[in-house]
Amino acid sequence: MANLTTDGKLCIEREIDVQIIENDETEMTSRYSIADTCNWINSNKYTKVCLQFPDELLGISSKVYEELKKGTEADLYILGDTSYASCCADVVASMHVQSDAIVHYGHTCFSKTNIPVYIVLNQKSLDIDFTMKILRENLTDFNLKKMCLLYDCDFNHLKDDLTEKWFQQYPNSYIASISMKESKQRFFGRVVKNASSENFSSEILKDCVCIYVGSRGRTFFNFTVSVEAEKWYLLDPASNQLDVIQETIWFKRRRFLIEKCKDANVVGILVCKLAGDQTKQIINRMKQLCKANGKKCYIVSVGKPNVAKLANFPEIDIYVMIACPENDLYDSRDFYQALVYPYELEVALNTNRDFYFTSHITNYEDLLPGNLHYKDINDICDSTDVSLITGKIRETKVTAASSSTDLVQKQNWQLENIGHSLSKRSWKGLEQKLGESDVKQVEEGRKGIPLQYLNEPE
Repeated sequence: MANLTTDGKLCIEREIDVQIIENDETEMTSRYSIADTCNWINSNKYTKVCLQFPDELLGISSKVYEELKKGTEADLYILGDTSYASCCADVVASMHVQSDAIVHYGHTCFSKTNIPVYIVLNQKSLDIDFTMKILRENLTDFNLKKMCLLYDCDFNHLKDDLTEKWFQQYPNSYIASISMKESKQRFFGRVVKNASSENFSSEILKDCVCIYVGSRGRTFFNFTVSVEAEKWYLLDPASNQLDVIQETIWFKRRRFLIEKCKDANVVGILVCKLAGDQTKQIINRMKQLCKANGKKCYIVSVGKPNVAKLANFPEIDIYVMIACPENDLYDSRDFYQALVYPYELEVALNTNRDFYFTSHITNYEDLLPGNLHYKDINDICDSTDVSLITGKIRETKVTAASSSTDLVQKQNWQLENIGHSLSKRSWKGLEQKLGESDVKQVEEGRKGIPLQYLNEPE
C-alpha cells in the first residue's frame, strides 16, 4: 500500500524555490490587498479563514498573516501545501479546520468552488507604453482586422491603464479582462469586452487575431488549444519579443489518444480535484459515457498522481483525468497508461461529438448541461469496427440486460475480457504446482512484529 500514499521522505527533501520578499508595511498592504481582504472577512462575518500560499510565496506568508491579524479577529490558518495544483483553492485542506472561506494568493485558474474564495493575484511590473509600441511596429498589417488582447493575471492590477491605451491604439478591437464574478460569458476567468464595455462570449474570437501578454506556460497553452481564433501571438514581457504561434503536432497526438479511448475496455476516472459540485457532475458524466458504450470504469483518487501509484492498477487501459486545466500531468508521457481530457473521452464515446475538431476543450465544466459545449449522450447499439491502432476488430456491447439470456451473454463477455487481461500478464498469481515442489519438514516461523521479531538474529 506504500505506493498509494505520498512518500513523506519526498515531501521533506523536496527543494522549493521560495522567494524571500522584503516589503515595508505600506507596500505589503497594497501588494497583498490587506485592507480589502480584512474588509471581505469582516463584512461576511467569517470566523475561520484559511490563507493559501503557493510554494514561491511561503517566505512572505507569516508577514501577511501578521498584517491581517491587525485588521480582523477571525482565526487564520496558513496552508503551506496543497494536495493538488496550487492554482486551485484547496477546499479539502480547509475542511480539516472547518474553515468558512479561503484567501488564495498567487496564480489562479479561477476554478469554481463550493466555499467562498477571495483571490489576491500576483503583481508584476509591465511597461505598457513599450508594449503598445511593440504591437504597433509588428502588427501593421492587422489595422483593418479585429483583434483581442489577453493578459496574464499578474498584470491585472494594471488593467485600467492597459485597457485605456489598447483602445486608444485599436478602438475597434476587444480585450479579455479578468473578472472575479461568475457569468456564462466568462472563460478561464476572463470576459471579452469592447471599447463600450459590452460583454461578449469567446465565440466572437473566431474572426479575431489574439495577442497574449505574458509568459509561455499552461495558461497560454490552454488559450491556444481551447479558444478558436484566426491567429495567436505571444508577447513575453521578459524578452519583449512578439512570436506567432504555429500549429503543432499536439492535436495529432490527442486524436491518437481518442482512438486509444475507443480501444479501452476499462477506463479509470482519475480524480485530481475535489473542489466544487462540478467535479461530481463530470464524474457522473464520464460514468454515463462508459456505461452507454459497454466499458467498465473505476474511480481512482490518489492525491498527486505519479507513476508508482497508477502502476498499482494494471487492469485500467486509459485514465480520464478530472483536474485543473493547468495541471501539467496531461502532457506527461512517463505513465504506463495514457492520460486524457474528459473532452477526449466525450469525442471517443459520444457520437454527437465531431471527431475532427479544430479546437480543444480543456475546461471540463463547459461539457456539463447548460454550458456552451454540452451535447446529449446518444443510446449506443451493439456495433463492430476496426481499431486504427491495433488493426483488430473492436466490438461495442451494451451492458443493459433485458432477459436471462442477455444476462448470460453479458457475463460470458465480461469473463472473456478478464481472461484477455490476465493473458497479458507475466505473473498471474499463486500457482499450486502440484507434485513439482520438494516436501520439507515444518519449521517454526517468525514471532513478534515486523519492527523486531523475537527470534530474529541480532
